[in-house]
Amino acid sequence: MEQHSISNGKGGYVLATGRAASHRLQILHSVYGPGARRVLEDAGIKHGMRVADLGCGVGMTTALLAELVGPTGEVVGVDFSAAQLAQARELLPPEFSRNVTFVEASATDTGLLYGSFDLVYSRFLLIHLTDPEAALREMHRLLKPGGVLVCEDGDLTTAGSEPTTALNMFADLFGRLGPTWGVDYTIGRRLFQTVQAADFSDIEITYNQPVFARGEGKRLADLSVAEAGPSFVNAGLITVEALDQTLIEMRLAAEDENVLAVMPRMSQVWARKTAPKGLD
Repeated sequence: MEQHSISNGKGGYVLATGRAASHRLQILHSVYGPGARRVLEDAGIKHGMRVADLGCGVGMTTALLAELVGPTGEVVGVDFSAAQLAQARELLPPEFSRNVTFVEASATDTGLLYGSFDLVYSRFLLIHLTDPEAALREMHRLLKPGGVLVCEDGDLTTAGSEPTTALNMFADLFGRLGPTWGVDYTIGRRLFQTVQAADFSDIEITYNQPVFARGEGKRLADLSVAEAGPSFVNAGLITVEALDQTLIEMRLAAEDENVLAVMPRMSQVWARKTAPKGLD
């Protein structure tokens, strides 16, 4: 669901990227951005920090990070897609141009200097990787001793509606697509343990699961299914005709103010790279 483009060893990123996806990406950030700000503040982000944003995509969270570290801080946005990074540079507010840079690289091999960041952040990144543990190892290496990891990732099968409507097809389709792509669209439910196994300490977790009765936030599910439609069809999960009908029904449900649209539950984990004794 996130804005970045990931090479996952199975042919790429399921959702559309670049300008064609900008409307959905703006909605996604409006849905999850407030929660991202809260968890970053809880994790202790402050002015002057040097931060890496892995899987930064078009840079919406990169700009948020730049705001939170202030003019004395620095943010490096990393993404696999040159096209996404070009758009990120265009969209970056001018006031952040001096303390934000973008790097084209894999999240599992950034080429950045190890031990050089105070905080490393990612959102909806691990969910798209065939080897999420490799990305966490890279995050661990990038952090200074005592540095902070903030990782947000989802369980796409927790999305739906109340009462049940066609919006529940989001969870059904992504839940069945994950195994065919070799990725885990439910990784959020195990994020705490996954970070723990990556040798982080002082691990904390909370959940963020927005719900909408009205507004553009309700469109996130149908727009995501529409963008991923070719992948669902190619995987044999749904026919073109059935997909078209599903999207019509999802849009009608999103327009019905009697229907609550439940977003995928986001696990928000923050932790620390243990500092050697004497460096705390």
